[in-house]
Amino acid sequence: MERKERILERINNFVDKARSLGLERERWAFYDVNIQEPITFPEVEKILAQTANSSSYYFKPLTLHVKTKIKSDNGAKQKKPPSTSADSPETKEGDILLTLRGAFVVKQK
Repeated sequence: MERKERILERINNFVDKARSLGLERERWAFYDVNIQEPITFPEVEKILAQTANSSSYYFKPLTLHVKTKIKSDNGAKQKKPPSTSADSPETKEGDILLTLRGAFVVKQK
């Protein structure tokens, strides 16, 4: 029994410390990120730099997929499927197709 009590005491101390640091779900805001579009290399560098963690927020990634626009031997772009709409990512110009899904988790004051 004494071992069990020591473990429970340590768990309670951990939970108290976590609460004192603001590590409770209701003290954090979640902002979803869902990007799927062609972008330039400077833009992707800027986006990825913004996902760096800090003491007041962090980025929780779910999906990161990067697809390059590959050219054939004669330099022509690969043919696009005929069902592409005018506002779909395939019709926009950019160096790569970026798909990034996740959430920013921000500590509320």
